[in-house]
Amino acid sequence: MASHGLDEYPARLEKVISSMARAGLDALYVTSPPNLFYLTGYDAIWYPWRLPLGCVVVREPAEVIFFDWTRHEDYARLHGRYDELVLFEYGAAAPAVAAAFDDRGLGGATVGLERYSLNPAAPIAEGIADALEAGGATVTAGDWIVDDIRLYKSPAELERIRQAGQIADAAMRALQERLRPGMSELQIAALVNMLLIDGGSEFAAMPPVICSGPTAWVDTHSFPSHRELGADDIVSIDFCGVVDHYHANLCRTFALGEPNPEAAELLEAAAGSLPELQRLARLGEGPEFATAAAERWVYDRIAAEKVWWVGGYSLGIALPPGWVGHTYLANDGFTKVTWQPGYVSNYETVLVDPESKFEACAIDTIVMTEDGLEVLSELPRTILEVPAR
Repeated sequence: MASHGLDEYPARLEKVISSMARAGLDALYVTSPPNLFYLTGYDAIWYPWRLPLGCVVVREPAEVIFFDWTRHEDYARLHGRYDELVLFEYGAAAPAVAAAFDDRGLGGATVGLERYSLNPAAPIAEGIADALEAGGATVTAGDWIVDDIRLYKSPAELERIRQAGQIADAAMRALQERLRPGMSELQIAALVNMLLIDGGSEFAAMPPVICSGPTAWVDTHSFPSHRELGADDIVSIDFCGVVDHYHANLCRTFALGEPNPEAAELLEAAAGSLPELQRLARLGEGPEFATAAAERWVYDRIAAEKVWWVGGYSLGIALPPGWVGHTYLANDGFTKVTWQPGYVSNYETVLVDPESKFEACAIDTIVMTEDGLEVLSELPRTILEVPAR
C-alpha cells in the first residue's frame, strides 16, 4: 500500500469525518485527485474522465471505500490505502455506485459530492448524483471539505515542502551558470526538469514557464516554445520543486549579457513588498490585510500599467494539470482562510512593460509559522545576471 513516507492517514481521516459531522454528512464522495492522494496515497498520471474514480468516506462506522476502473484493480490495490475496493466499467458506473451504497446501508444517506474536481466530467458526476438520489439518498455539495483541511500542513508535510524549496533554489542557481544565448525555451524547460530531478524532485503538476522575447509580457501562462534566447534577452523562469507531490514554487528573472536597467529597477522597486507582507502578517488574521499592504507597496513605486499581478495562492499537494490551490492571499477564493501555522502559499510580483516588451517576475513560497511568515528561497528577488560567454 502507498505511504510516501507519511503515517498520517488515520489522523487525516479523523479530521475529515469531524468536518463531515459538522456539515451533516453521512458520506463524502471525494473525486479530486490531490484529495484522493491526501486521504489514500493513490496517484496516477491519468484519471479516466468517463468514470467517477474516487473514494467515499463513510462517517459511521468510519471507513474508506475506493471506486476505480476494473482495469485498475491491481494498480489500486498496490497504490491505495482504503478499507474496501469497488470496481466498475464504462457505462455502468452510476448503478454500480448506487448498489454499493445500498449494500452498505447508505441508500438513504446524506452524501457530499465533490463537483469542482477536474475529474470526472460533469455529466458523469451528475449521473452519480442522480443514481444516488433515485435510491433515496440526499446529495449535496461536498467541495472544499478535504481541501480546507489540507491547507494547514503538518510538520512532516512542511518538511517535504522545505525540501522541495531547497531543490528549487539549487536548480535556479544552476540555471544562472547554464543559460546561454541560442538556447530555446523548450531546451531551458528540459534543463530545468533535469536539474530538479537530479536534485531529488519529481515532475511538477505543470511544465516550467519560460517567458522571453517580444511577447513575454503577454505570455504569462504560455507553453515553452522553440524561440531561442538572444544575447540581451530578459527571461523569467517559473517552476516548482516537488517532493511526494508537495510543491514549492519559485520564479526569478534573468538578464543575458548587459542587464536591462528598466527590468532591474522594476524588480528592485517591488522587492521590498515581501518583507512588508512578512511584517504585517498576523496569526489568526485573514491574509488579505497584509497582502493589500504589500500590493500598495508595489503600486506606490511602480506605474499601474506595469503591474500584472501582486498576490498569491495556496500550495501543497498538486497533480496535473496545475499546482494552483483554491485559496488566495487576497482571500477571494472559494473559501476564506486565516494565517495559521502550516499555511503555505506563493507570493508573486509579476511586472510587465508593454512598450519594451518584457516580463520581470519574482515568485516565492511562503510558510506561516508560530514565529511569523517564513520565505523559503534564499535567492534575491532582484534580476539575476548571466554574463556574456
